[in-house]
Amino acid sequence: MNSAERRYLWRVKNLACVCCGAHGPCDAHHLREGQGLSQKASHYLTIAVCKECHQGANGIHGDRSLMRLYKLSELELLAKTIEQLNEGNK
Repeated sequence: MNSAERRYLWRVKNLACVCCGAHGPCDAHHLREGQGLSQKASHYLTIAVCKECHQGANGIHGDRSLMRLYKLSELELLAKTIEQLNEGNK
């Protein structure tokens, strides 16, 4: 990981959770859509999610019921992450 990627991940981790809105710090979940089982997405394709939405039983790495409840896909969560990052640049 290079320094630009580290800075980007730091910014993502300091956002609010884009799934439930919990205040950061958050985890930076690497997008899985379009990736093979052993492939990992770019560090720039990360989603800001709290521990519960990320690794909880109902989270992204669980049964994904939180995503169904909020009616959000990983791509929509990525878009919300990018939107929050851009709001910080105003």
